[in-house]
Order: sequence, then structure tokens, then C-alpha cells
Amino acid sequence: MLIAIQNIGKFSLSRPAASTIGVALLLSLGVLSFDEAVRAIDFNTIVLLFGMMALVAYLSFSGFFEFVASKLMTIGNGRRLLLTIILSSSTLSALFVNDTICVFMTPIIVKLSLEAKLNPIPLLIALATSANIGSAGTIIGNPQNMLIGISSGVSFLEFAKVMVPISAICLVLNYLIVYAVYRKDFDNFKPKKIDVSFNKSLAVKTLAVFAFVLALFITEIYPIPISALIGAAIMFAIGKIPPRKALEKVDWGLLLFFCNLFIVMHAFERDYGHLLVSSISLKDLESYLYASTLTVIGSNLVSNVPFVMMMLPIVKQDGEFWYLLAMASTFAGNLTLIGSVANLIVAESASREGINLGFIEYLKVGVPLTVSTVLVGALMIYCL
Repeated sequence: MLIAIQNIGKFSLSRPAASTIGVALLLSLGVLSFDEAVRAIDFNTIVLLFGMMALVAYLSFSGFFEFVASKLMTIGNGRRLLLTIILSSSTLSALFVNDTICVFMTPIIVKLSLEAKLNPIPLLIALATSANIGSAGTIIGNPQNMLIGISSGVSFLEFAKVMVPISAICLVLNYLIVYAVYRKDFDNFKPKKIDVSFNKSLAVKTLAVFAFVLALFITEIYPIPISALIGAAIMFAIGKIPPRKALEKVDWGLLLFFCNLFIVMHAFERDYGHLLVSSISLKDLESYLYASTLTVIGSNLVSNVPFVMMMLPIVKQDGEFWYLLAMASTFAGNLTLIGSVANLIVAESASREGINLGFIEYLKVGVPLTVSTVLVGALMIYCL
């Protein structure tokens, strides 16, 4: 409730602060012991997030994201611009975590769209929704997939083999729906070239290290979290930018938030998880659709990451549910503006640039997109 409300009278609580209050209450009331709370934290996920954030920090120092965004504005017409944004956002999110892509690309897209005298709202919605859909394709695409990948033991390639085709088809729906809703805006687009600062050497170096980390993911020489940590360590050594600056870019508040969520959701699942177990059984298409709907509703009530955390012990009893949970919890983030952290990052970053992405405005795309993509995803997983 505190995470959802955030503002209580004159008190303003961030998500990390609200979750910390929850953990403090659990410990002070004796619901969990301190040792049990520590054991509830999945440090594999925390280390993986840290490693990926550090790598993305060096890419941001190079101006890579600004460079990509500037190239988007040289596209010949509005339809190609939309397609390029969706493809680049989804691809980068599958490789570098959707939240971080939205952090770095939102202010650039706002700036460049205003320079081109184009309504930034359609581009921002396309950025957020395609980042969510694209992130579903890999284990490292978003936090909930990281949780699922580590808990399930599914390999990087095995996960991608199932989820990439689903993401690809749903990105087509993403393009069609956004363009249908904002067709006039895209038809009025006029390309414009804008110069940006780009450190090619650092970008190439960081991308090479990431390619090495990706190879470690695929070959499974080391566990996925260790592979990400190796990549971060290499960049600390060869990046020629003090590690202190990269560490300042790491979202420590988000890592604290995740540690707290692990603890709170462990307590909830321990006492009430059995109620969900009894309602989920994957047998026929109807049960797949029911489980997908339950996941969409749950993900929007408590957010997708806490919902997945709560479901992990349950899913371990039914391996067929892994992909369905990854798909539905991620696509559920597109339903409303507050459905995923990526959406909120886009909205809050845009507001700092004077752009208001409203809740109702977002629903024009969010509702039809979520319904259609979750339906497609459930059908494709059922047919596996």
C-alpha cells in the first residue's frame, strides 16, 4: 500500500523507503527473524542487476544511447521512425534491461522530437511499450525475467528460443496499435539531423565486453550473475573512467528495493501462497488464459516484480508455468502507466522536460496492446 500510495499527507515516500518500512515492520513484529529475512534475499539477482547496471553506466558515459537516438531522427518518414524506435528500444532492452534503456533514451527522444516539431507522446509510449515487450525475450531483459531465469535454471538460449518469437510477433502488434492511434502525428514528421557527443572508443570497448559477457551467458561457463560481475570488473579495469563514477550511476535504491521485496514477498508467500496454488493448474487453453489473466491482474495490483517474487515458489511445482509467467507479467506492464517501472521512468523523465504523459492518454494504447499481446503469448506458449 505504501509503495502504491507513496504520498501520505506531507510525507513523501520513495519505493525503496516504503519497502524498507515494510521490512522493519515484519522484523519488529516478529513475523520474520533477521536470519530468515537475510536468507529470503536472492543475491544472484542482486549481483546480476548490479553487473548489468555497471556495464550500462559505461555505455552512457560514451554517449551511445544519445548516438542511437540521434540516428532515429534521420529516418525518412514517421512510419519508419516509429518502426526504428520500436526495434531499437526492444533490442536494446532485451540486452541491457528495459528500465535502464528507458532512463537513458527518454530525455533524448523528448529533445529530438521537440527539435523535429513532432508530438513526443506517441514516441514515449512506443519507447515504453516496446521496451517492455522486447525485454520479455531474454533472461536479462527485465528484473522479473532475471528472477525466473535464475530460479528455473532455464538456460539463456533455451529461454530466448521460446520467448524471442513471442516478443517479435507482439512487437508487430505494438507498431500497428501505436500507429493507428497516432497516425496523424507520425504523418506530420519531418526528419532533422542533430549532432551529439559520442566517444566511439569507449562505446566499442564496452560493447566488446558486453559481447564477451553474452558469450558467457550462452556457454554457461559461469553462473549468469558471476558472468555479469566479470563484465563489470573488466570495465572497471579498462574503462579509463574511475569506477567511482560508474558506481554513482548504479541505482542503489533499486537494489535496496529488490532486497526488501524479497523479504516482504517471502513472508506473504509463506503464509498465503497456498491460496494461489489451488487456483492454478495448466491443463488446457482455458487454464492458460486464466493463469495469464490472473498474472496480468496481480502484476498491476502489486506490480510485476513483487508478483513474480511471490509466485516463484509456486511455479517451481509446475515447470510449464515459467514461460507463461515471464510473458504475462512483462506484457502486463503495458496495461497502465503505473504497470511497470519502465513506464514510470519514461513518464517521470518526460515530466522533467515539461512533457506530461497522462494516465488516460496512455490507456489508448495500453489496453488494446496488453489484451492482444497476452492473448497471442498465451496461445503460442500453449502450442509449444
